[in-house]
Amino acid sequence: MAEIKDNYVVQGISGSVGNLAVYKIINGKTFMTKYPDRSNVVYTKEQIEFRKIFAEAARFASEIVGDPVKKSIYPRQGLKSIYHSALSDFMKEYKRKKAEETSGNTDKF
Repeated sequence: MAEIKDNYVVQGISGSVGNLAVYKIINGKTFMTKYPDRSNVVYTKEQIEFRKIFAEAARFASEIVGDPVKKSIYPRQGLKSIYHSALSDFMKEYKRKKAEETSGNTDKF
């Protein structure tokens, strides 16, 4: 990992440059690394399932934020944005349903 010093053009930036390099800020210092090769990564069933669940949560949150009426009435959690509040609510509800399924309790309120 190469540390970047005295280069005011790229100092403090982060992100990737195509698929060639990645700029990172670690402890206030800017570093440049090669783009990570994740082609050999094998995801577990749980990781694949969670990615699908998170994609659903992101769609739900985007739908809330995209509709001005829903956005105006959606309860905000502290300083969280509406998007993050909706994301959090979706994941909590998913976790509750999953716990309910595993306990065998399928009664509705």
